[in-house]
Amino acid sequence: MHRLRLAFLCALVVLGSPARGQEEARLNVDQAVALALTRNHDVLRARERLAAQGGQIQEIKSQVYPQVGLEGSYRRSYDESVRDSEFSSLIRPEVTDNYAVRTTLRQNVFSWGRVSAAVRAAEAALRQSREELAGAERVVTIQVHDAFYELLLSQRLVEVAEERLEQRERVLDVAQKRFEAGVVNELEVIRARVDVANARTPVIQARNRVRQARSRLNNLMAREQTEPLEADGSLEYVPLATLTLEEVVDRAVARRPELAALQAAREVSERNLQIARAEDKPGIDLDAEYGFASRHVDRLDTDRERWGAGLTLRFPLFDGWRTRGLVAQARSQLRDVDLAASQLREEITLEAKVALDALAEASEIIPASSLNIEQAEKALELAETSYRYGVAILLDVSDAQLALTVARTDHARSLRDYMLAKAQVLSVMGDL
Repeated sequence: MHRLRLAFLCALVVLGSPARGQEEARLNVDQAVALALTRNHDVLRARERLAAQGGQIQEIKSQVYPQVGLEGSYRRSYDESVRDSEFSSLIRPEVTDNYAVRTTLRQNVFSWGRVSAAVRAAEAALRQSREELAGAERVVTIQVHDAFYELLLSQRLVEVAEERLEQRERVLDVAQKRFEAGVVNELEVIRARVDVANARTPVIQARNRVRQARSRLNNLMAREQTEPLEADGSLEYVPLATLTLEEVVDRAVARRPELAALQAAREVSERNLQIARAEDKPGIDLDAEYGFASRHVDRLDTDRERWGAGLTLRFPLFDGWRTRGLVAQARSQLRDVDLAASQLREEITLEAKVALDALAEASEIIPASSLNIEQAEKALELAETSYRYGVAILLDVSDAQLALTVARTDHARSLRDYMLAKAQVLSVMGDL
């Protein structure tokens, strides 16, 4: 409920902005998640299934209460069979009208536990739908984190590609000046121009990657895929408390909504088995009616009262082994739920291990890639300075630029990988 309230408030802020659709929308990851939880189609469908389950409970509970109805009938009849009687000369067939008004009552008195089991099964199914909604929200939340961090990475790679282009343009300017001064030949300038042209391709590719990442994130939030969007945040390293695989799995088992949904599904299967076993057992129904009947509509009054009441005992003797088939189905469904729960626990363990391994890997790469950036920046500065004074050649500068680009790209990717792995660990535990 708290998450839903937060999602609603954040969605109002985002959707209610007058600049929406006119200026580029800036969303942080929490706002993106909140918007997705209010608009994502998978979440909305899960909410509709929950609403439908609530209606189903109301339908099943109606069996507990008496069914009351009001009926009115009119019947017009004509019968010539009186001509075959001994008094046919005295009795002539004629058209008769019959009018009736009555109130009916039907109440289940005893059902061998079928009705009560059906009610408890519906209540368990409602809990299952609630947990499935929470599970759908969990999946959408981690998907939004993944898409958001991909957009952050794409935005950073555009900056890296543009920085590389600017560096090569500076080198081209130096090469042009050195050529004009007669220090180098024209081939040096041509090579520098080729490097500049080659550096424009990664910029184009990086910008296209941003568009793709933006479309994916917009799609998760049920927005137009071409709608303007910018990720408000940065790739950063915020350490997560050290957790063992056992700790992550234990928290996941205790908190994951998917497991809770399967527990509720098991209760549903148990109740269905109880209902199936009671199919060939006796039951008792109460039927009653009260009303008036007359051959003339203007004479429907208390002088022509009609009523009746009685109990009906149903005792199935042979149903063609239908009950046996229902019991077999219910038992199979119960075993299937147990297998699904066991499979989910194994999948959670695998998810936890993969996420923890990715977290550890990114944690080791980040400091190394950060150091590489420092070294590559120094190497490029030395190469550009040396080239400016004629000590180094153009190839030395190009190699240094490439090394710096690779270092910056690797660092950005490692930060993205760490942030995503951290979110996945929290998601596995149901804490995201």
